[in-house]
Amino acid sequence: MTWIHSPEPWMLDTVAEALGLQRERVEHLSRHRTLRFRMYRGLFYALLRREVADYPEGTVVVFGRGWWRLVKGYPSIKRMVLPSVALPRHFLDKIIVEEKMNGYNVRVVLIDGRLYAITRGGYICPYTTRRIERLYGEKLKTLLEELGPEDHVVAGEVVGLRNPYTRYYYPEAPHFGYFVFDIFRGGQPLPPGERNAAVEKHGLSHVRLLAVLDKTDVEGFKKIIEALNREGREGVVVKDPEYRVPPLKYTTSHTNIGDIRYGMRFFMEEGRSFLFSRILREIFRAHEEGLEGHRLLQLATELGMAIFEPSLETVRKIAAGDLVYEEFEIEADTREEIDELLEHLAELGVDVVLAGVREEDGKLVATLRKMKDTAVQVRKILETGISPMD
Repeated sequence: MTWIHSPEPWMLDTVAEALGLQRERVEHLSRHRTLRFRMYRGLFYALLRREVADYPEGTVVVFGRGWWRLVKGYPSIKRMVLPSVALPRHFLDKIIVEEKMNGYNVRVVLIDGRLYAITRGGYICPYTTRRIERLYGEKLKTLLEELGPEDHVVAGEVVGLRNPYTRYYYPEAPHFGYFVFDIFRGGQPLPPGERNAAVEKHGLSHVRLLAVLDKTDVEGFKKIIEALNREGREGVVVKDPEYRVPPLKYTTSHTNIGDIRYGMRFFMEEGRSFLFSRILREIFRAHEEGLEGHRLLQLATELGMAIFEPSLETVRKIAAGDLVYEEFEIEADTREEIDELLEHLAELGVDVVLAGVREEDGKLVATLRKMKDTAVQVRKILETGISPMD
């Protein structure tokens, strides 16, 4: 993996052609780091760090001399907070309710016979690429070869506990799993039924189909959410059977409050981004469900404890001189793979240290610690008694 800080003229020309932009615009985007150039396994690619000319953030141009391949960023999905209003207004007739899994979004492409795993931000992740190749390589290759690798992209969720990004336990994929939720043809998603048929034919997994409902069946939808909430699952994505309108997403209360509890462990960095949007979701859920009295008090207590308990624990740990970090594991065949991921994360500005490596079932399992700036900021407050916020 290598940053290309000064792209050659032919690289700029190729990206300008692929994106349909003026060469001067591409140079401007590159100078301001909105467009970034990288190389992985000898493959050159450029990625967008924000939306440009209707291309979403995470759009990638893979290129060589005289050729290019455009992989559009995954489109953002609007979030429902009032299903009783949004479902009948947004959709046309029937709706497909699919499970939304708690992991990280990965697009898989096949280029010159090799698979590449692209994260939501547009980076080819070496760890995810190797794991997907090892676990699902032949199945994904035959799927893309049958569909046509030049204009098809597989999009799915990586879940499990052994990855560098988002860790949440799923019994069906405790360590690492890949669940397809879209296949794009020429930039447009296939209907869910067609997607599922293609995925199942090649022995791959897709996200769970939970129900097909009329758009007015709000009570049926709420029963699905209640069941997912009891199971501690993340939520749903609701789609039109033919993709005539864009999908919508909805997360469970369990996830909203759990995310707050997680984010507030490192409240000076992640607390603010985790906090308001999820409280907003719970405000409108409480309104729609008519919560009051004991049920409202119960929700308020859950929210309050999710905010204060982990953050107070963090302050007390730092006051006692303990380190504050996020610890996670990855699984690899060789030490080289571990070092490759560490290099990749360092290039992205992520402060990660290797805490140890052990052998398990013929694999190397590395324990990594992502250091957090919260410790530095909290220590300053404890020393000075002064808040940096206002």
